[in-house]
Amino acid sequence: MRETTALGAAIAAGFAAGVWKHFDDLKNINMEGRFYFNPKMPEKESKKMYRKWEKAVRMSKGWDDGDDEDEQEEEKKMEEGKN
Repeated sequence: MRETTALGAAIAAGFAAGVWKHFDDLKNINMEGRFYFNPKMPEKESKKMYRKWEKAVRMSKGWDDGDDEDEQEEEKKMEEGKN
């Protein structure tokens, strides 16, 4: 994947400095080595897999409450029990 952070910053600076006035002026910027992704998977299968991914994301929400203290305390007790 091409790194575009610097390109985006350069384009923003170019607009601010008046190098470009319209987005159409950028049509020929960064054209060298351009690659187009053309999916080989049938659209129906892709949509089915995407729905499953969305379901997995919904099911995982709230999995981590951000409170690691309880887990650390449990691990400590388990370690103490081994000794």
